[in-house]
Amino acid sequence: MIGIAAELIGVHPQTLRMYEQKGLLRPRKSLKNTRLYSQEDVELGRYIQKLTQEMGTNLAGVKRILDLEKKVEALEAENARLREDLERQTAEHGRAVEEVHRSYKREIMLLPSGEIVRSSGRGRKGF
Repeated sequence: MIGIAAELIGVHPQTLRMYEQKGLLRPRKSLKNTRLYSQEDVELGRYIQKLTQEMGTNLAGVKRILDLEKKVEALEAENARLREDLERQTAEHGRAVEEVHRSYKREIMLLPSGEIVRSSGRGRKGF
C-alpha cells in the first residue's frame, strides 16, 4: 500500500504518486484500485530517491537513467546470447574443418618426386 511503501522509501505518499505519474514506478493495482507495491518497487523507489537526493538528478534525468539501464541490461543479454551462438558456430566450424582434413588423409597418396597422376575421371586433374 502507498503509505507503507512511502514510509519504507522515506518519502511522502504524494511523491510516490508523482513517480507513478512520470512513469518511474508502476505499482500493481488491486480490484479496488489500491496501489500495491512489491519489494522491487520499494527498491526502485529508494534508487530514485538516491538519484534525486544524493546525486541531484531531476526526474527527467532519472527516467533517462532508468531507460538506459534497461537498454544496457537488454544489450548485455543479447551479447551473451550472441557469444553463445558464436561459440557454438565456432565449434561446428572446427568439426567441419577437421572432417575435411580427415577426408584429405584418405585421398592423398605419396608419389615419387616429379611424377604426375591423372584423376580417374572424377573432377579435375590432380598432381
